[in-house]
Amino acid sequence: MIQDIDRTRRVVGIGSNVVDVIYRVNRIAGPEEKTYILPDDAGSVVTEIAGGVTLNHLAWTARMGVPAGLFGFQGDDRYGAMIREEMDRHGIDRSAIRVVEGRASGFSVVNVAEDADRAIYMARALTAETTAVHVETHFADYIRSAAMVTTEISQLPLDAVIAVLRIAREAGVPTVLDVDVPPDFAIEVAGLGSAEDFEEALRLADILKPAKAAALQITAADTSEERADRIFSRYGARLVAITEGAQGSVVTDGKQTIRVPAKPVEARDTTGAGDAFLGGLIAGVFHGLSLRDTASLANACGAVCCRIPGAFPQLGSSRDDVMALYEGARIPARNAPESVAASQSATVHVETAESAGTDGGAASPGAAGLLAVQRTAEALSTLHEGLSGAYFDEAIAIIRKSEAAGGRVHVTGVGKSRHIGRKLAATLQSTGTKAYFLDPADCNHGDSGQVAQGDAVIALSHSGETEELMAAVRTLAANGATIIAVTGDPESSLARSGAAVLHVPVAEEAGPLGLAPTASTSCQLAVADGLAMALKAGRGFTREEFARYHPGGRLGKRLKDCEAET
Repeated sequence: MIQDIDRTRRVVGIGSNVVDVIYRVNRIAGPEEKTYILPDDAGSVVTEIAGGVTLNHLAWTARMGVPAGLFGFQGDDRYGAMIREEMDRHGIDRSAIRVVEGRASGFSVVNVAEDADRAIYMARALTAETTAVHVETHFADYIRSAAMVTTEISQLPLDAVIAVLRIAREAGVPTVLDVDVPPDFAIEVAGLGSAEDFEEALRLADILKPAKAAALQITAADTSEERADRIFSRYGARLVAITEGAQGSVVTDGKQTIRVPAKPVEARDTTGAGDAFLGGLIAGVFHGLSLRDTASLANACGAVCCRIPGAFPQLGSSRDDVMALYEGARIPARNAPESVAASQSATVHVETAESAGTDGGAASPGAAGLLAVQRTAEALSTLHEGLSGAYFDEAIAIIRKSEAAGGRVHVTGVGKSRHIGRKLAATLQSTGTKAYFLDPADCNHGDSGQVAQGDAVIALSHSGETEELMAAVRTLAANGATIIAVTGDPESSLARSGAAVLHVPVAEEAGPLGLAPTASTSCQLAVADGLAMALKAGRGFTREEFARYHPGGRLGKRLKDCEAET
């Protein structure tokens, strides 16, 4: 087994990372055949889940207590945002992801039959365009910093695969190669490179995991045990593992070759079972398990993957399910050195398609700040372009009706939306609309008494699902208030509770991780100010009234000076 692993570092990988668009069908259709898409219990016919050969096995590796990271190119589209969000949820470092403006991320259409067979159609996107020059220019330092490096033969061109493996080998970093497709498919169908490239990639890898179909083509032998031994000897590997689905797996480290039976499960979806297997295999090597325990852990991951839709592990259950099947030596629940946690705040590189091939430098903190301003400006521009002339009409009508009946306006929000809400309430107060801020945390502890039947409540939440806010909204609506929802999700719980919805669409935040409320709060503030100004204009609020409400400070002095001049 491999001993020279620095466990203070992370396992990093490059290759297929996509959104799996999954349809359940009654059977897999052949040429000129038709079949049916089957709705689930809720009537939905499609499921979108993060996936991809490399991202899948890194996610399962991470669930087995190994710090992990992904590097490569992604688009700035909805699928790219989904992939990055899922990486963040699973603690997979993405500081070396380069997001290319105006480009699409990869996806796969997956048809899963009732008998768990599946057919996969891949859109490789930027992964297919990654070259050896890109690897050497953008990612060499990240590769050298790793405990192990993993990549694949499936979507990534072979010259890029070779560059990754060569850089790692020169740095003394152990490497893993997932041979997910047979040589003829990689060379003749996918056009990933030449036969010589394929052979060189296999010779550069320390750990080889060929799928069963790939192993059958790579070497002629009667059994998987013989194939594993021959592949080990032919390519000078340090570990070879061949997956055989329900028949288990065969592994060899040159000293012993063993078959480990599969874990018995009722398969629901076999998509990505081999990826999950590799995630467990990498984790076993990283943790220093015996050959048999490593294979047992890998089999358990593959088995659990067959129970769930898609190939990505489930945060709340997959590790526990694996541990229930795995019978080997104990593995740590978490191995996350400080360097991994710190890297989560590192810059995500956003660039144009042109600069992606030439700009090899990492963005400075100052550049990240400028980029955040640019992203926020773009979000505001996109918001404005999508607004109609009637955008504020329903909200204005609700407030006018409430005021006519003697009602008042209340503003509420949680987190950063709380600050936007307080500013909105202050702006309304200073421009002629009687408004009050209501803290949602105190609403259900008596403060809902400030809201009377017929009052209007403006509730702000980008997600529209914040529980503290929704608890307050439910109480206020039950007490007779009319809700105006300001949210980024028109299908959210908050939107469904609103008599009027001010939709504030923001695809991604402006900061390095795309997490901290930045673009969304700026757009919320713009919409809040717009509503206040629309109400001000509608009531004919005069300069004299404004001066009466602003007697202090420089603004008050300027207004007094203007009055004196007139």
